[in-house]
Amino acid sequence: MYALPSKELKHLFSLLVGLALVQWIFGPDWIHSLLSSAVTYLICALAPKKYIHVLVFVWVMGYMTGAHAYRMYVSYLSGIFDFTGTQMVLTMKLTSFAYNLYDGTADRERVFPATPYADKRLSRLYNERRRFAIRQLPNPLEFFGYVFCFTCILAGPAFEYSDYQQAIDGSAFEQKSYAAAVRDDEKVIAPNGTKKDASSTVSSGKVVYPSTLLPALQRLLVGVVTLAGHLVLVATYQVSSLYNADFIANTPALARMFYAIVALFTERLKYYFAWKVAEGASILAGFGFEGYTPEGKVIGWKGVENIDILGFETSASVQTMTRTWNKRTQGWLERYTYQRTGRSLVATYFVSALWHGLYPGFFFFFMTLPIITRIERLLKSKVNPLVVPEYDGYDLKTYPKTPVGYIYWIICWIGTFGAMLYVGEFFFLGSLENCMVCLRSYYFIPHIFLLLVYIVLSLMPTSQSDSRYRMDTTSKFE
Repeated sequence: MYALPSKELKHLFSLLVGLALVQWIFGPDWIHSLLSSAVTYLICALAPKKYIHVLVFVWVMGYMTGAHAYRMYVSYLSGIFDFTGTQMVLTMKLTSFAYNLYDGTADRERVFPATPYADKRLSRLYNERRRFAIRQLPNPLEFFGYVFCFTCILAGPAFEYSDYQQAIDGSAFEQKSYAAAVRDDEKVIAPNGTKKDASSTVSSGKVVYPSTLLPALQRLLVGVVTLAGHLVLVATYQVSSLYNADFIANTPALARMFYAIVALFTERLKYYFAWKVAEGASILAGFGFEGYTPEGKVIGWKGVENIDILGFETSASVQTMTRTWNKRTQGWLERYTYQRTGRSLVATYFVSALWHGLYPGFFFFFMTLPIITRIERLLKSKVNPLVVPEYDGYDLKTYPKTPVGYIYWIICWIGTFGAMLYVGEFFFLGSLENCMVCLRSYYFIPHIFLLLVYIVLSLMPTSQSDSRYRMDTTSKFE
């Protein structure tokens, strides 16, 4: 695909190979992908532009919910890979497409203002929307080439339409010329997360296609290693044991805790394999390029990264975990639920649970996360200024490299890891019966403990020594 000479051929190749894959794997069930995508396109083409984002969100999420209900009816707790996995990917792509089209058409005046926003939060918000905005409806070949893009149709990563289009037409590989900024208050967020002045770069018109082979093979190697690890460990450590009555009755609490740690790590390895192989395939096709440095060097290929394995496994906060685990889904939830619902954690986690499925385990998991997140925010605003006053709460470069700092970091890592280990079990347990067996085996103590910690932290006075620690919920999905 990367070597095809025209964008029309690339769109066609992406569509035909994607259709061949879903037909080969799902048989006639791929009709769900086509139907939900075709109706989405019709809504975007025929409905009033000011309503398309809402209509598509309701349509696609409703279809996704129906697919989950059907899966539970025909294969309850089977764990088989069927069309619903692909439908989850399409749900992200179709809803984001509609929101971006809305931003580029019906909401164009706010997304592309005549004068820059004075409010920094609004400036950051609309800069990101501007980067993804779609100004006119693509033709059917472009749309369905994106929808059925074969590198990510099965397991993601579900990247934005603008990123797909720029990789197809080659504009993602243009080298930039750097000039002085015209407006200092306007910032754009690059794919690698860095901020640049909006007017500091201009296209030189020179398109240089870098090699994709080595970065793709690196992801393949990681995928193979994690797959091997999963296959070795899963023979001994299985999540199903966590709700097995005999295992609970005959295994001491500490031994069960260790078993749960390894069993959940084993499950994560399965995801690491799927995501890294899909990421490598996307890179090989030319997606995910982060651009060139002013010196003309390749920045990287993390534009389609779905998992930062080391970052996730060493996270000392839920905020970091959400940024490093299933990153494309996290971005989708942040941009199209969190920011569009007044930064509501409950609404965001509810949509996430519904998107994952209808098993009670998902709702146990995601509806417990707001409590943990609130505890983390309270720690940041009330405890951090007392223990690590140098730390601004976000930039690790400001974190103190002192014995107290290291000890506090370890304590936070253990607390985060323990809390996420506890609630993470429910994600994989599925049914209400399994979840209740697991909860009763802990005598509900972790939930009670979390509630008590939240109450104690809420009653603590807020430190007035440093305004940097006031809870910031304006720009980050925490």
